[in-house]
Amino acid sequence: MSQVLDIAPLRSVAAVADCGGFHRAAAVLHITQSAVSQHVRRVEAVVGGPVVERSGRGVAFTELGHRVLTHARSILAAHDAALADLGAAEERVLLIGATEHGADVMLPGLTAALGQRLPDWRLRFRLDRNVMLADAIEQGVVDLAVMLDGSGLDPANASGMVALKWISGRNFSVPATEPLPVVMFSEPCTLREPTFAALDRLTVPYRIAAESSDLSGLFAAVRSGLGVALLPMIGRLPDGLCLAEGLPPTSRASVFVRGRAGVDADVLADVDRAVRDVLAQQI
Repeated sequence: MSQVLDIAPLRSVAAVADCGGFHRAAAVLHITQSAVSQHVRRVEAVVGGPVVERSGRGVAFTELGHRVLTHARSILAAHDAALADLGAAEERVLLIGATEHGADVMLPGLTAALGQRLPDWRLRFRLDRNVMLADAIEQGVVDLAVMLDGSGLDPANASGMVALKWISGRNFSVPATEPLPVVMFSEPCTLREPTFAALDRLTVPYRIAAESSDLSGLFAAVRSGLGVALLPMIGRLPDGLCLAEGLPPTSRASVFVRGRAGVDADVLADVDRAVRDVLAQQI
């Protein structure tokens, strides 16, 4: 038999279909975009016609391509099942994105919950800002992300809610006659607008005393007494920090789980349920 449909090219074809394009397929497969293109051309050479074609900014599968895709999925499923049965399957890695403040309050419980729900996956985490994680999901660089919306919008479709609390250093006291000093994340951050809204509801003068691009810097500024910060909090506060006295409770933040194009729907559902379980335990 001279014509052979190899596994790697078939996996690239399936990834292009799942991810909606060559660039995102390459990110998911951890190969170059040119390698994905070469794989597709190899399949096209075997079947004797085009499998995909340009469609606006993306790609569309031809009639032949849809037939190829059906066979590709069957072949890949049989191939992967055989490897698993023979104990030769590669370890599956799930790359999960999380914001730093989301990770700080959720990761211990979430890691344990995911270990129970996804025992066959090795979990790897990427901590970043919300905006960067949204781009990573769009580009297929991470498989899914646990994201935070500080405004608390769309709670019906959120995986859960997290209380936003004013925190301060242990020796900090709210000034009686001077503007309230506030520590904030620098732009872009979904917690800035909720912080401004909460300050406006307090009807007290305030000033931004410090800004930080990362959580460790923000904690350091608050711990040193530079000001108070509004943060999502679950469970015990980090060492050296406490709830700020004299400031009333404020709103809650929404937590969402988002997956890249083509991510396994069952895995996405498992992560969403794990996040819901972790948040439910904190109510």
